[in-house]
Formats: sequence, structure tokens, C-alpha cells
Amino acid sequence: MPIVDSGSVGALSGAEKAAIADSWKAVYSNYEEAGKAILIKFFTSNPGVQDFFPKFKGLDSADQLSKSAAVRWHAERIINAVNDAVVALDDPEKLSLKLKALSKKHAQEFNVDPQYFKVLAVNIVEGVSSANGGLGAEAQAAWEKFLSQVSILLKSQY
Repeated sequence: MPIVDSGSVGALSGAEKAAIADSWKAVYSNYEEAGKAILIKFFTSNPGVQDFFPKFKGLDSADQLSKSAAVRWHAERIINAVNDAVVALDDPEKLSLKLKALSKKHAQEFNVDPQYFKVLAVNIVEGVSSANGGLGAEAQAAWEKFLSQVSILLKSQY
């Protein structure tokens, strides 16, 4: 299932939650580097997205982005937000409340184009896959379903 950012995708099964939690360990064990790699790929693959981040202005290469303390700080925030979502897999109400608050902040304070949540989600799946030396079909589908849920909630306040 490709990642979607509208509609609904249904609840995660126990097996899907387990696949997400298990594969996340490889990412979160090295969260600083994983987060930085995901964010740098996001920026280099989508140059227009940097316009939403004034602190990253003038960082035109992956090398410059990699050396930036502001990029590292934001990457850590993203990875920790994903970790919070993974930790809340068994508490969908808590997850929903947190992501709706994050959506509101991105819509009202940061004026981020909501199309980029889905794009970032794709980069996160790629980062999880890379950290695990690849993902099996079931784990890949579980991540896509989960990050579809996340993307839908992140667009909820737009």
C-alpha cells in the first residue's frame, strides 16, 4: 500500500505493530545519524521544502546540511516525534491528540505545505528500510499503513 494522506486506513493489527516496533529499534538505536540522513534526503530530494525553514537558508548541499547544528536539531525532533508515535502504537487516542496538536502548530505557526508530510513519510520508510538492511513485504506494508495514519493526522488541522 502506498502512503496516503487522506481518507482512512484502518487500525493496525498486532503483527503490524510488532513489525513496526521491531524494525524501529535499528533506527532509534542510532537516532541522531538516522534522523539527519532522513532529513537531508528529504531536503535534497525536495529543494523547495527548505523554504519553510529559514534556519536552513543557504545550505545548498548535503554536506552543508550535514554539518548544520540546526539541521541536526530538527532531525532529532522529527525522529523523536516518530519514536513517540511508535511508543503510542497501543494508545491511538494519545497518538491522535499529539499529532493533531503537531498539525495545528505546523498549519498555524509554521505555514508548512501539508503535502510534505507524506513526502517525509516516504523518506522515513526508506530510512527504516536502510537501517534494517531492507524490510520484508509485511514490515514495509505495516510502515506504509502506520505512516499513512500519521500523515492523515498531520493534515487534520489544515
